[in-house]
Amino acid sequence: MAKNKYQTSRKATLIGQNASTEVILADLSSHHAGVLSPMGAREGTELELVFEIPAKQEFRTLKVMATVIHRHNSSEGIYLKLEFINLDLEQYEFITDFLDYKQRLLDMNEHKQKM
Repeated sequence: MAKNKYQTSRKATLIGQNASTEVILADLSSHHAGVLSPMGAREGTELELVFEIPAKQEFRTLKVMATVIHRHNSSEGIYLKLEFINLDLEQYEFITDFLDYKQRLLDMNEHKQKM
């Protein structure tokens, strides 16, 4: 059964109105992203998230607008849960292709463990 979100550890950039910072893309779904950031942001803040994923046989750089919907402190930094705003069809297809790829990897690993 496919999961709704997948853990990652990809480098990304979070761009706000007054600052930008390097973050770690900690998890990704078709409508949300979770990032670990050295800088916080209030819930309701709109930010641009820039990240690269392998999708459709190439690495794709996505620039996605998102709203902070949750935040908490963690041992690795400040965790921000972002909800995508107006994701276009191409961006959505790239993300879902990447998520399908992650699921295939999990399925292959599970199959190998059963052998």
